[in-house]
Amino acid sequence: MKKRPILFVLIPLCFLIIIWESFLPLVFVRNHYSKHYANGSGYQILIKSDGELRDKTIKYKGEIIRCDNGNLRHITEGDVLVYFSKSDSVYNIKYGDIISTNAPLKPIENFTKNSSFDYKRYMKRKKIYDNVFLLYYPWQRIDSNKCNFLITKSRELNKLCQNKILNSNLPRQESALAIGMLLGEKEYIDEDTQENFREAGLTHILVVSGMNIAIILIVLESFLKLFFFGRERLIVVRKLILVAMAFALCFVVSLTPSALRVAIMMLAFLFSKHSNRGSDSINVFFVTVLVFLIFDPMVLFDWSFQFSFLAVFGIILFARWRHRLFNEKRLNYFLRQGVSAAGMTLSAQVFLFPLLLWRFRVIYPYMLLFNIIIVPFISIVLITIILFLLLSDIAFVGTIVETLMHWELYLLMKLVGVTDSLPYAAIEI
Repeated sequence: MKKRPILFVLIPLCFLIIIWESFLPLVFVRNHYSKHYANGSGYQILIKSDGELRDKTIKYKGEIIRCDNGNLRHITEGDVLVYFSKSDSVYNIKYGDIISTNAPLKPIENFTKNSSFDYKRYMKRKKIYDNVFLLYYPWQRIDSNKCNFLITKSRELNKLCQNKILNSNLPRQESALAIGMLLGEKEYIDEDTQENFREAGLTHILVVSGMNIAIILIVLESFLKLFFFGRERLIVVRKLILVAMAFALCFVVSLTPSALRVAIMMLAFLFSKHSNRGSDSINVFFVTVLVFLIFDPMVLFDWSFQFSFLAVFGIILFARWRHRLFNEKRLNYFLRQGVSAAGMTLSAQVFLFPLLLWRFRVIYPYMLLFNIIIVPFISIVLITIILFLLLSDIAFVGTIVETLMHWELYLLMKLVGVTDSLPYAAIEI
């Protein structure tokens, strides 16, 4: 504690957030729509996400930006969940659109009385309190392209990359897997494939997790070290390149919070390491956590936040203890990288295991084994997907990369598919 005084601030802050969330109502934003909305009055919703296809509807996240109460118009804030009929997909509703409606707001409730998951409380932590069902109520789109310019362009690039993979010669499930791993879109992945990854404890691979971004950056750093950037005097240049690549990857994956956390943490590590006071990786980690909690205290309860930071904490601890665990001098470069990748994966999974057990009440006995075997291989797959996006338009070279990607994804699906034949792949508790 004396070496890391930041804990004297971070730990009480975490306890304060937990107490506040448990016993006191959440704080409304200043101009929350609930202060001005009246049942039956009209309002405008800014669409803030892409559509999520469900059984009978398409779900979006939106923000109520204006309430019209009689002759009074109020500029408001506050997020809601918006549900359209599947038939409305022909209108191509997208991020940045503004729609107008007078559909009643329906408070978010739990799924069923028998469900142990408190969905209502979970959404309150995200400051989302109401649903808007537009299946049987009139609405109209009144404007478009009104969201953040950078996020809009990031989503356009993400969609362009998705289309490039979908239009390749890869089988449908392989292209779906590639899109999920690098671009974070699970819509195209069938349920059987998702179940296989779930039983192997590799669900984090199918989304743009902080671990995926970290894997790519670790591989890129290894490549840079092989060339001129491995020299002592070029360490700063190498780190700057990695930070730039981290933010570039964030842009490609639509600036997701989990990817931005990795990029911001890398930036913090870079500045601390080359400051006059030196660096302590664990201290930098705690400072980064504190910054995120100051900007959004309720992120403490976000699953993505919990998973990504526990995984990173495990990787940091392994990096500090690596030299004590095995003698690197006895290993050649490639074997050293393989052992390090397996060790980091194992360390991250050990820290994630209690949270997975508590959240999902399921034990996947083969999780650690599959992660140690497959995650190092996934680093190769992710780099190949990036190379495909960069080189697919070049004749012959693009064909070679596409063929490599096909066999890598085919082998990955076969390896993960082994869980079907294993006994006790999932044990509910």
